[in-house]
Amino acid sequence: MTVSQTTTVPPTSSARSLTGLAFESIRADILSGVLKPDQRLRIQALSARYKIGTTGIREALSRLVTDGLVDSEDQRGFCVAPVSHEELVDLTRTRILVEQLALRQAVALGDVEWESNILSAFHRLSRVDAPTSPEKHATWTLAHQQFHEALVRGCASPWLLRLCALLYDKSERYRNLAERQPDSQRRDVQVEHKALMDAVMAHDADHACALLEEHFWETTEIILKSSFGAPADARRKAA
Repeated sequence: MTVSQTTTVPPTSSARSLTGLAFESIRADILSGVLKPDQRLRIQALSARYKIGTTGIREALSRLVTDGLVDSEDQRGFCVAPVSHEELVDLTRTRILVEQLALRQAVALGDVEWESNILSAFHRLSRVDAPTSPEKHATWTLAHQQFHEALVRGCASPWLLRLCALLYDKSERYRNLAERQPDSQRRDVQVEHKALMDAVMAHDADHACALLEEHFWETTEIILKSSFGAPADARRKAA
């Protein structure tokens, strides 16, 4: 019996690659705010936009549903997941709890290499221009992410690091919604980052955790005010 040659060819390798490319492209556009909350995601339009076949687009959207960035409704297709005041407050609280735990463990367990990585990440971030253009935005966003990752990298817990990365991405989406609001322009995040770095390098876990909490809430309150019209004391009212 002759075996068909098609059974020996791995037909899914290219498809997996295209699905991965579609996933990363759509995900980046959702996190950056290019694709807006509640925006309808039409398969054909996305296929034309990203120059990827409809099968790859559909599989990528299904993966993004699992990540909570896309919603799927029977008979209505896909849309960008909505944002809300309540979700942002819950997200911020959860991120604070998780990252404080990771930061405390990093301070307790971190070695010289961990400290060096923090210094290097802060130096890169401090040399990046303010994100006043799409190109500068991408550079600053990467440096900012690397700095926050460096702070918790020494915690020696892969699960904590995964949770921190997931919560960072969710928060990044909200932050991008309010990045160019007046309150965010007046804020000196560089001073906040340096104070956080100094506390970590001094191995003062309590102070570092307090600064981290304040840093996250400062961002959240700007977003709450600009995007949802929440009052200045929204954090206390939401508690």
